[in-house]
Amino acid sequence: MKNKKEVSKISGENADEICSRIREESSGEAELLLGKAHKESERILFEASKSALAEAGAIFSAAEKESAENRERIFSTVSILKRRVDLEAKGLFIADVVEAVKREAESFRGNKDYVQFLREAVLEGIKIVDDKRPQVFYSHLDEAAISQISDLPVEFKKSDFGEIGVIVQSQDGRLLFDNRFSARLKRVYDEIYMKLLKEAF
Repeated sequence: MKNKKEVSKISGENADEICSRIREESSGEAELLLGKAHKESERILFEASKSALAEAGAIFSAAEKESAENRERIFSTVSILKRRVDLEAKGLFIADVVEAVKREAESFRGNKDYVQFLREAVLEGIKIVDDKRPQVFYSHLDEAAISQISDLPVEFKKSDFGEIGVIVQSQDGRLLFDNRFSARLKRVYDEIYMKLLKEAF
């Protein structure tokens, strides 16, 4: 019976105080929990921020590397194209020069030095084929010029080609030396090409 009175007394007299104490304790715990939660959320946000920055840095670095590679590729392509265009332009220039030289060669037939050119072409052929009396094929257009070098120890044979120069062949036909202009040009073409290539532009 006494216990019931004491409980009733506690309930009646101290209920407000007990509730207040409970509220205070609950409030303190809640604040402590809120403080921990706040710190934890700040930590999570900081870690997330660090991770996001690192990821953004990696993405930016990869993008920058790709951009640099693309720039290098573009510059390399442009450089190759420029060299190709330059070479094509130089090639056209050289082709024009060679064609002009061929035209000049054709007009050389009327030059006063042409007979001497034919004589030297025949003598060079004689040395190459190494024959006592080789055959020399000449253009039907050069009959007058050939008559001026008939003192050479060769057998002259008129041919149907129109080009300047001669073809020298051994008597047995085993050795042949083409000393016409186109053949002479072909023999020195690479040397001429490289020289013109250096001088072009």
